[in-house]
Amino acid sequence: MSKHTMTGAPVCSWVAVKDASGRTHMEARWSVATVAHTAAA
Repeated sequence: MSKHTMTGAPVCSWVAVKDASGRTHMEARWSVATVAHTAAA
């Protein structure tokens, strides 16, 4: 796999959120990445 650069691509990340009653759940948060690098290990 080769190195790959993307700009302006939406990125989804999961975050733990506590509600008013103290319960924790996961929410997806979308943001636009300015630069993302992917390389084979």
